[in-house]
Parts: sequence; structure tokens; C-alpha cells
Amino acid sequence: MDLEGLYGASFIDWEAVAASWSKRTVPSRLLLFAARRYLEAEPGQPKAERAEVVVPATLPEEIKAAFAAPPDPESVASRSWGEFVDAALAAELEMVPYGERPVLLGELRAGLTQAAEEADPRTPLGRWFLERRDTLPGEDLSENPEYMPV
Repeated sequence: MDLEGLYGASFIDWEAVAASWSKRTVPSRLLLFAARRYLEAEPGQPKAERAEVVVPATLPEEIKAAFAAPPDPESVASRSWGEFVDAALAAELEMVPYGERPVLLGELRAGLTQAAEEADPRTPLGRWFLERRDTLPGEDLSENPEYMPV
């Protein structure tokens, strides 16, 4: 499994997120706020190959800039990054028909479980994957002191 790609939100369908933005859904507007918070929290360096993925999408520049610059997993900005990824997933799910959502969430959680196993659940990255699995899209991460964000 590509743990770096999973951490970098390679699974997000940016066309669906752009469609959500066009329909002016609440999750898409919350994504903009999450992108702004992340960009204020010491984001990583922008990467051209990531920026190219979202160039065709009709999204605000802050969302594109946030996606293009994922943080280092050891960075303090990783929590804000996780919130941004959650918000993007919630905006994407807004465009999935209700009947298909449980299947999609089950597949996503299974992938996060596998990623945690491959990263070792006792490591910060493994705990990050487990926390993502247990938190529903669009919700805040738990305040559990055992959780150490990556």
C-alpha cells in the first residue's frame, strides 16, 4: 500500500469536490475554511505534480494551494492537514448518492486499517491512520491524549 499517497490524500476525487463547490454545499464551504487553517499552520512545500492534479478543478486557490503542499508527517501542521483531508472527503461524499455511501466508507476504513497495520499501529503514523479510520468524515479528531498526531 502507498502509505505516503494515502497520507497525501491521493484518494480524493477532486472533480467531485469541485462539483460540490459548484453546488455550494456546506461541506465544500467548510473545506475552504479547513484549507485556510491549514495554510496558516506551516504547510509543507508546494509540489508541482500535486498542483497539476487540482489545476483543472474549479476550486478556490486556497484549496488548491493546501492540496499542493502536504506537511511532513512529523510536522505540527499534520493535524490541520488531517482536518483539511477530512473536509475534502466530506465534500466529495456530498456528491455520492446516499445508497452508495456506506460501501464507500467501508472501503475507506478497510484501507486505513490496512495502512495502520503496515505502518505499525504503535508508531505515530500508524496511530494517525487509526484515528482517521475511527473519525467520520467532516467530524473533528478525538481529544484523546493517547492520540499523537503525525
